[in-house]
Amino acid sequence: MTNQYDDALYRNPDLARFYDMDNEWRADFDVYLARAASAASILDLGCGTGTLMAAIAAAYPHKTLFGADPAQAMLTIAQQKTDNVRWVCSSAENLDLDITFDLIILSGHAFQVFLTREQRIAALQRIQRHLSPDGIVLFDSRNPQAKEWLEWTPELTREIRISDKFGEIISWNDVTEHDGVIRYSTFYQMGENGPVFSAASDIAFPSFAEICDAVEYSGLTVSHVSGDWQHSPFQPGSPEMVFELCHPARTQACAA
Repeated sequence: MTNQYDDALYRNPDLARFYDMDNEWRADFDVYLARAASAASILDLGCGTGTLMAAIAAAYPHKTLFGADPAQAMLTIAQQKTDNVRWVCSSAENLDLDITFDLIILSGHAFQVFLTREQRIAALQRIQRHLSPDGIVLFDSRNPQAKEWLEWTPELTREIRISDKFGEIISWNDVTEHDGVIRYSTFYQMGENGPVFSAASDIAFPSFAEICDAVEYSGLTVSHVSGDWQHSPFQPGSPEMVFELCHPARTQACAA
């Protein structure tokens, strides 16, 4: 299995430059930005090219802001967006900072890069160590029952865009499934006859029960789960699982 941290799309500057084109402002960013208002210190774990944290920095320039990602090619782009965020090259499982945070977020389904129960627990234990007693953790994971990966085919994902930076870009995805892990490939072609850049990575689709198990084992507490970024109640067929976790010090308050 290929961990997404090793994916060329995240390591190779030639491919990382396409990331923002496919990851523009989304509904989940609106929620993260709103929740940032009440937090004095914020960590975006798996921050990518820093679009979200740059927006938070612009809205709240006096907060303590960190963005962590294991891909230096991504962080190099992020550093060009703002100087008000401390960018840290680290995976979630290896994060070791001398600070705790009021809000820790994993945006853009970053939680799904943890392919096994052991990896999920290791990441959540590090998150627990970096969470202030009154802090919260907010992240999303695609609901496996919705089987979104069935739509990640070349026919359904092919798109032609005109970029001021790159000119005409033809992009598409492809996907395979093996032992419960989804391997998706991303392709970018520079014009109809231009070179093709591609990368492949593996992501997991843990179930609601599997995520709750990892959260409980790590010592954190699930305080709320929504079925999408419009705060709909979570149901078995919901497209998303949007988790809000709290510190064990707040267990009783979370359960209330």
